[in-house]
Amino acid sequence: MRVGLVTDSTAQLTLPERNRLTVVTGGLFRIVPLTVLINGIAHTDGELAPSVLCHQLSDRAEVTTSMATPAQFAAAFQELIDDGAEAIIVVTISGELSGTRDSAVTAAADVPVLVEVVDSRTTSAGLAGAVSVAAAGIAAGESVSSVTGTVADWCASETVTIFAPETLEYLRRGGRIGAASSLLGRALQIVPVLGLKSGVVVPIARVRTRGKALQRMSAIAAETAADLAVEPAELQAEIQQSEGLTDDRDVIELDQLLTSRGFTTSFRTLSPIITAHVGPGALGVSVQTTP
Repeated sequence: MRVGLVTDSTAQLTLPERNRLTVVTGGLFRIVPLTVLINGIAHTDGELAPSVLCHQLSDRAEVTTSMATPAQFAAAFQELIDDGAEAIIVVTISGELSGTRDSAVTAAADVPVLVEVVDSRTTSAGLAGAVSVAAAGIAAGESVSSVTGTVADWCASETVTIFAPETLEYLRRGGRIGAASSLLGRALQIVPVLGLKSGVVVPIARVRTRGKALQRMSAIAAETAADLAVEPAELQAEIQQSEGLTDDRDVIELDQLLTSRGFTTSFRTLSPIITAHVGPGALGVSVQTTP
């Protein structure tokens, strides 16, 4: 059976990753984009320079986001069917963070082939990893149900995301602050360290300085390795940052902290959709088993 694979733009897949996924799926791979609106002007996620968006956010432009629509998913599904897909697997951003997952489900109801939608309960590097897990299963010839089950299990137990925004204001504005709303009253006195749990933003720690936040993130990464009973070198530690500046002082420091603990690191710029909600200067790390 030829199985197509679809994800959304918040994974912020690099060109090499997109090319690899296209090859692995035999050309049956599509990305459905979300939309960023700046002062009412729509921009396709992934086509807006991170520096431009961060500048607009800092200048207090009106920035909002829009989920991928059922029509966009329906178009992607039809393209895959036209190219020979006999079933389709969709892996999306957390349904707690976006209505994109629901759009995929709505579109799937009108498709003449089997379409299974998996809520990754994460985004960015976590979503990219989940897509890689799905692609590996498809390439191995596993059944659709087996692949989706493996992806769901991997998302639940084998990827952890921790991040530290410079301010909670953008999460508050966008309504994605979740349980971290408990920190709002103390936002001037603390630097928050947040995470994703079951797809929802949750507070993990409150520290006094940015440096301590970076130390806490690296410590949590090490704790994740211990929980998974593997050496840090066996895991992927992907540093993610709003502006995508690998020479940023905080990025360099977090990289050094992680490598000193035995991790091999890589870097991913957050998609404009995610940056719109976490704001300029947000920095995080995803730790996951190799898909």
